[in-house]
Amino acid sequence: MKFRISLVFISLVATAASMAIPTAAVAAPTGMTFSPANSVATGDQDSSAIAMNRNGYVAVVWEDDRDSTNPGDNSHSEVFVHLYKDGASVYEKKLSAGGTSGTNWKHISPDVGLDDNGDAVVVWSDDPDGNGYFNVAYQVISPTGAVLASAHANANDAGQQIWPKVAVDPDGTPTAPSAVAFTVVWEDIQGTNPATIRASGYTNAGTRAYDVTASQTSGSHHRPDVAVSASGDGLVVWDEDADGNAYYNIGLTKLAKANGAVVLSRRTANSFGGGQQRHAAVAANYNGDFTVAWESDHTGALGVWERSFASDATPRHVEVQVSTETGANSPTVGIDDQANLVTAWTTPGNSSDVWASGFNPDGSTDGRIAPQQFSETTTGRQELIGVAVSPWGEVSVAYGDDNDGNQWDQVMLGTGVVNSTFLSKGTYRAQATLIAPPQ
Repeated sequence: MKFRISLVFISLVATAASMAIPTAAVAAPTGMTFSPANSVATGDQDSSAIAMNRNGYVAVVWEDDRDSTNPGDNSHSEVFVHLYKDGASVYEKKLSAGGTSGTNWKHISPDVGLDDNGDAVVVWSDDPDGNGYFNVAYQVISPTGAVLASAHANANDAGQQIWPKVAVDPDGTPTAPSAVAFTVVWEDIQGTNPATIRASGYTNAGTRAYDVTASQTSGSHHRPDVAVSASGDGLVVWDEDADGNAYYNIGLTKLAKANGAVVLSRRTANSFGGGQQRHAAVAANYNGDFTVAWESDHTGALGVWERSFASDATPRHVEVQVSTETGANSPTVGIDDQANLVTAWTTPGNSSDVWASGFNPDGSTDGRIAPQQFSETTTGRQELIGVAVSPWGEVSVAYGDDNDGNQWDQVMLGTGVVNSTFLSKGTYRAQATLIAPPQ
């Protein structure tokens, strides 16, 4: 017999006014453990991203610049990935392949996704000849570290392709369960034309199903993110200025797995207008419920906001403010199979810190992780946190750490907690033995 346990919580529906969250300093969650994701600390490691699945795998990627003499210079940066299974290292490997001697070649802005088998898909902006123009490279890596596919996600290599993101279908292609299916998005700039958002979908590791424009073609569009549920369709969000008035909303659409057709009309994820809405992040669970987080200054001060949606894109609440600290930025978000979520962000300043907070599907916080710092230490600078949430509600984070103030970063991985104020990870794990993966 297969059955699923649902954890039910009684909570109040959130409003933007009632859900402002204070950011008084609170230590990292009890039981969370931290370790460097990069095994070699030489040089500068930063710009990390993280993913996790329902079977105990966690993947972290980052830029690794080991020959750097200046932490502000990312020339000769390589892309590394480190895969873990139940907290133990499986493999760590370099994915990029250097570049032309004598040039400022670089491989930057990596992102990673995982399917339920432990296959990882990594994307990055790729300039191996150092001419200043980027393509979007991707690699598909098996759970043992074998490279299954490697190519460019963009069919057209003209112009500039930057800020790539990837999301992986958790259960692959139904007709071929071993296939690795995924969607890649990026910002595309052609000559002097305004930027658009493009997307490529794959139904197998090396089989491109489509390469389409995800955003409107009018106006200017930047910095996308993508999420994929078990349907395989790609949910895409981005900074959207379709009317060209220089004020941005958070664009939202869904693309069909088979051909990239728009199956959710292009719209805005934010309900409050005014000011600027930028730097969106999206996460979806197996059933297609999803959440979006972004930066907004519509109240007069920059902060981080989030909004949750049912699988048919019906909003579950108006956006709620995640942090009231002025200048909170760079949000990331994860969601479990009960549609509970965790939003993470960076606080501003030279001594920036990384924070996260849990929410229920209706935007309330009862029973979820309280807002707190999610780093091993608050000494020095911690920034650009990535968060991942498993279907069981387990939470992992990766962030850049410079606790000694020398401007050289390394990537820290934090694991070992769940998005609950009254259940331990051990309790979650015990209950997880009674829960079968969706079929």
